[in-house]
Amino acid sequence: MRMLEPLFWLYVLVMPFILWRRSRAAEAEQRELKALATDLERRLARTEKELETVRLLAAERAAAPAGVEAKAPEPAQPVASVPPEQLVAVLARTAEPIPSEAIPRPPAPPPIPAAALTTLSGAVPSSPVVATSIPAPPPPKPPAPAVLTPPQPAFNFEQFLGVKLFAWIGAFVGFLAVAFALKYSFDQGWVSPAVRVAGGLVIGISLLVGALKLNRERYAVTVQSLCGAGVVILYADFFTAHALYKLIESPYATFALMSLVTAVAFFLAVRLNAQAVAILGLLGGFLTPVLIRTGHDNPLGLFGYVALLDIGLLAVALRQRWLHLTLLAGIATVLMQIAWAGEFFAVEKINTAMTVFVFFSALFFAFFTLVHRVAEKSAEAVDKWSSAAAVLLPSVGLLFALCVFLKPYRDLCDRPGLMFSFIFLLDLALLGVAWTRDKLRPVQLLGGGASFFLLMVWTGGYLTNDLLNWSLGFTLLFAVLHSVFPVVQQRLQPNLSPVWWMHLFPPVALLLLLIPLMKLDAPSFLVWPVVLLVDVLAIGLALFTASLVSVAVVLLLTMFVTACWIMKVPAVLTGWTGLPGMLLVIGGFAVFFFAAAFFALKRILPKLEAAKADAKNTSGLPLSGSVTPELAVQLSSMAAVLPFLLLTMVVLRLPLTNPSPVFGLAVLLIALLLGVVRRFGTDLLAPVALGCTLLLEFVWHTRHFAGTGEAPDWLPLAWYAGFSAVFTLFPFVCHRQIAERRLPWATAALALPLHFHLIYQLCKANLPAFDYLGLVPAVCALPAFAGLVWLLKKLPADNEGRNALLALFGGVGLFFITLIFPIQFEKQWLTVAWALEGVALLWLFHRVPHPGLPLVGVALLCVAFARLAFNGAVFSYHPRSDTPLLNWYLYTYGIVTVCLFAGARLLAPPRNVVRDFNVLPLLYSLGTVLAFILVNIEIADYFSEGTRTTFELFGGGLSREKQLGRDMTYSLAWAAFAFVLLVIGFKQRVIAARRAGMALLGVTLVKLFFHDLWHQGGLYRIGSLIGLAVVLILVSMFYQKFLATEAEKVEPTADGEPKDKP
Repeated sequence: MRMLEPLFWLYVLVMPFILWRRSRAAEAEQRELKALATDLERRLARTEKELETVRLLAAERAAAPAGVEAKAPEPAQPVASVPPEQLVAVLARTAEPIPSEAIPRPPAPPPIPAAALTTLSGAVPSSPVVATSIPAPPPPKPPAPAVLTPPQPAFNFEQFLGVKLFAWIGAFVGFLAVAFALKYSFDQGWVSPAVRVAGGLVIGISLLVGALKLNRERYAVTVQSLCGAGVVILYADFFTAHALYKLIESPYATFALMSLVTAVAFFLAVRLNAQAVAILGLLGGFLTPVLIRTGHDNPLGLFGYVALLDIGLLAVALRQRWLHLTLLAGIATVLMQIAWAGEFFAVEKINTAMTVFVFFSALFFAFFTLVHRVAEKSAEAVDKWSSAAAVLLPSVGLLFALCVFLKPYRDLCDRPGLMFSFIFLLDLALLGVAWTRDKLRPVQLLGGGASFFLLMVWTGGYLTNDLLNWSLGFTLLFAVLHSVFPVVQQRLQPNLSPVWWMHLFPPVALLLLLIPLMKLDAPSFLVWPVVLLVDVLAIGLALFTASLVSVAVVLLLTMFVTACWIMKVPAVLTGWTGLPGMLLVIGGFAVFFFAAAFFALKRILPKLEAAKADAKNTSGLPLSGSVTPELAVQLSSMAAVLPFLLLTMVVLRLPLTNPSPVFGLAVLLIALLLGVVRRFGTDLLAPVALGCTLLLEFVWHTRHFAGTGEAPDWLPLAWYAGFSAVFTLFPFVCHRQIAERRLPWATAALALPLHFHLIYQLCKANLPAFDYLGLVPAVCALPAFAGLVWLLKKLPADNEGRNALLALFGGVGLFFITLIFPIQFEKQWLTVAWALEGVALLWLFHRVPHPGLPLVGVALLCVAFARLAFNGAVFSYHPRSDTPLLNWYLYTYGIVTVCLFAGARLLAPPRNVVRDFNVLPLLYSLGTVLAFILVNIEIADYFSEGTRTTFELFGGGLSREKQLGRDMTYSLAWAAFAFVLLVIGFKQRVIAARRAGMALLGVTLVKLFFHDLWHQGGLYRIGSLIGLAVVLILVSMFYQKFLATEAEKVEPTADGEPKDKP
């Protein structure tokens, strides 16, 4: 306790400044009163002057003759009236009455001359004056009341120096004189110790008695200074008698005497209305235990004395309305607690320490409540001083608990019931302060934050499996206490504004529960009931405040805590800590949050509508105005979607050869999501649910499916097919509710194609020797075509989305049909399948006019053309056939060529425009080019030798005879192909075909003249010339015939040419 000794010297230095500040305030108040009194005197003098003027006017009018109107005097300036309330207040605050002789009288009016009186008397008739002959002046309007604003007087340094400062310095100098005189006499040995102590006692008492004998009203400052000096001398005298001279050997006697001096100081402070004396008593009272310490621990005596001192000081503060003394007493009490704990605290004294902290917290809270009830007009003072003291004492107790955890006192940390009961009581004291006023409600946030912080420190440092239940219990207790407290307060005090931090504590509690899950190797399953109760608490707050934001936050945190637990649990655990426990937790929370969000939606929507109608915020969160039905639906969706991620983590974490438990829970989640889609129309959840399901299936398939083929496993196939069937059948079962919505139908159509890879891989792994796997896509195509037939029958023709749905299901069916070829066949069959599918889509476009069908169909035809025209690997698919012409080239290129022409035919006008592009020239051109390539491939294959087809226009390794025959065949085939193009161009009036034919014919002529004539001989040269001549003559005849005929039918253009097709 030696650390408090400097307070005595601090008092000696600071006390003059405090007294000077108080004297300044009192002096300013007296100057204000004097200014008001002076102004009142001036106003009364002016009023008397006006009354005298009115009296003279009345006398003149009474003496004036008839018909003569007395001249009214100049009106006096209106005097600003003083409100009666302010006048009463000023008179009540005036210390001494204003003497009547101090008020100046107005001067008497001059006497009327005798001549004037004689003239007036002669003019007065004998008849009496009629009162009506003199018109009465109009009554003056009362002046508007003016607010009295007395001027602020300047600081009178002379008055302060002479009245106050000299008195204080005189008292202090007198004290020093007595002290130095006594010291000198002591040094000379003139006075014995007993006489010294007796002299100090006499001087102190004499100062007190003498001060009380003076006129307290006239010499108030002197009286207070003398009393303060007497109190200080008595404190010093008793302390010297005990500590220096040992005249008072018993510390208890000395303690009693100094306590008596403190009581006298408090009495004098009240009697003299002197705050300085009260502060001296406070300092002396709290310094007494420090100065008279024995070195032995006596907490009962020490804190019993401090309690009595606080009670007395608080009583003085309440009676005199010196509420700032409350905070000083609280600070002094805290210093005493800190000093005792630092010197004497030990583990075995924990009960004493807790009792001390709780008792003084309750004492100052009781005083705060009393002040709040009694001094209602001093609300600001209550908030500023007594509330600060009521908050200070519990806060110091919470700091003491933190010191216990950080020291650390291991024995106390192993007793969480005792420690957190102590913290709970201090928290209640802070909540009591927060209950009183709206301005003090943030105190609850302070108490809750401190409590959870202490719980976090203890949980992170000292939690074990044996102490887990204590941690869970107090976490739930503090979460409920601080979440429910604002709700109850707002219910009982409707005028209070809502607070946002009521939603803060459930998420904090969930984060706190994460510590045992991560710290303990095998935490108890009781963690999850506590998590569930915290979630219930958050949902209850959401219902009360009409805010779903807190529920969303709690949902995310709950899933995060569960995910951390899943990653922490070893994969070898079984029972409630293994797969069953994980699935129970995930499924339980998913169903709980889904049901809670659904229930909250029904309860909150009416509140939101009422809030919008009243334009009033009904929630404690700033963002509660953004709560919409869509948010509630999204919350329900989150409750079902997030567990899919947790199930995926379970699949990654645990060795699950049997997916049934996980997939079974997934079916429940799918049902919840599809139920939201059906009930609330959130169609986006259907593809989201499908995506989550596919993620779970793919993770399990790649992680745990063996696929060795030794023991076929058909159970996953049943689950894959079952998931596909759920999504596929959903819109058909609920078609009345979702007939006009496209996303559920699209999800149904795509469910089986997206599952096809899993289904095919599983069938391939279980049936490695099965040669007809093309049946798998064939079977998968059946549901798509069945759905197409159902839609054709059920959907009316005027349905807006009918064509899109028909195109979707028809396209899916054709997709599976297309897959049959690459699966069952290979190489060229894939190209043929794409071409056939392209033509099929273009045919379907005639039945279902969906704009996407021709786009995909044309794209497939173009891809098929590219694979045959630009893919050199085509010629390595099969060895060269022994049968010329009738080979695989013929049906491969021929089928694709026919598909290109058929596609062009199917897209005849007005269907020829796809995305603002005319595709007819493209398809006809590609078909023509592919047919020309086929002709050349067949010629090359016919003249090739060996097992591989070779392309050589000139020379090569062939014999002379074969080279000549090949060259002649190329020339004749090109000429014939050119002739066909020209015929088609003439017949269809397609100028591009004619030009292409003429270009090819020109190339043939160049080849004939520059190659065939020089390298061929004999019959081959003759055959080439004859064949080419025939072709040229026929072309000439066609030009002459068709151009002459068409010239008569076709209207000529501006340049005279016939109008042809492009």
